[in-house]
Amino acid sequence: MEFYYKEDINKYRKDRNIILFGSGNIAEKTKRIINSEVYAIADNSQNLWGSKNLGKKIINPNTLNKNKNKYFIIICTTSYNEIIPQLEKYKYKIKEDFIISPILNDLRIIDEFENYKKKIIFTSGSPPDKNKEFGGGIYQILWNKDKWKYEKKISGNCYGLIRYKNNFVAIDTDLGIFEFDQNFRVIRSKRLPKSSRSHGLSYSSKRKEFYVVCSYLDSILILNEDFKLKTKISISKKLKYNKYASHHCNDCEYNNDHLYVSMFSETGNWKNDVYDGCILEIDLIEKKINKPIIQNLWMPHNPKIVQGSFYVNDSLKGNLLGNNFNVIGSFPAFTRGLDHDGKFFYIGQSKNRNYSKNIGLSKNISIDTGIIVFDEKTKISKFLQLSSKISEIHSIIAEDL
Repeated sequence: MEFYYKEDINKYRKDRNIILFGSGNIAEKTKRIINSEVYAIADNSQNLWGSKNLGKKIINPNTLNKNKNKYFIIICTTSYNEIIPQLEKYKYKIKEDFIISPILNDLRIIDEFENYKKKIIFTSGSPPDKNKEFGGGIYQILWNKDKWKYEKKISGNCYGLIRYKNNFVAIDTDLGIFEFDQNFRVIRSKRLPKSSRSHGLSYSSKRKEFYVVCSYLDSILILNEDFKLKTKISISKKLKYNKYASHHCNDCEYNNDHLYVSMFSETGNWKNDVYDGCILEIDLIEKKINKPIIQNLWMPHNPKIVQGSFYVNDSLKGNLLGNNFNVIGSFPAFTRGLDHDGKFFYIGQSKNRNYSKNIGLSKNISIDTGIIVFDEKTKISKFLQLSSKISEIHSIIAEDL
């Protein structure tokens, strides 16, 4: 849904007379912000025709019929969804011949949120449980306006989740990497190295490769489309010397022959309470580790390119970073899991097990679990709360319902 501002009025009206459609408070506020004279006010209430409002005559909307070359309409009523088809019946086109008053922008975004419908698939790395309301696995949320219901579709310890052709591919501690269809039927799977803590997942259609980030190996596994191992790229030699994983690399994003990997510590010192998190760039042609594209993050997850720009969850701080890694949204729980449907962000909120580290950084530390639907432009959001027994959210995919 497009929003309009007072600058758009002069942009679209040209030399036509301005008609406010709808009398009352919104018409009054609209008249205050425009820099042009109002010609008349149209209203569907027959008992108002011929009277005046704001010093202007209230007219029958039928007067507007076939007069789009003469009039430019600004809709000034909360019933804009009913007025739009009425004007279109008169052969008026939105933006060309009419717009919705900028005064209604706030109401419209709230109305859009309250009437949104979506299917959301997400993974949870909590321990498996037979109960369909909680425990680890693959979940589906059906969100219809002000109601949503969720159900676990596949039980397991699940982490990375991506779209793959018409299906999905995910990571599970026991199954390894597996593909499932729209009906959550597992089509194929292949075990991954033991004690690897396979976590993040990405895919390149160009290179026909899957990339699996393994937290306990400080490495990325590169698999072919049959899930067979092609090669492995190590983040550093610290695992060899220390005998334990040091970087806590977790998620990844493929772009243009490069892989971008999020991790808790660039230097490998997070176990010493040094959280110098970053997104590391890996050249897949040269198999070479490049410099980080962003540093000084605190437990980052889910690097993602959305509409040509990088975004990432700075998880412990509860921040979504974008637009050259500036904070574009702040949230109260452990922020992990990220998708964008072309309009809204979908951001996972896990129970904050590290809340004591956040004291002093946040004045509102939530222990709830759910998914925040967030509009980057207006900064408003809706919280789809889930059982706190789910506890962990790792990856999210938003689909049309």
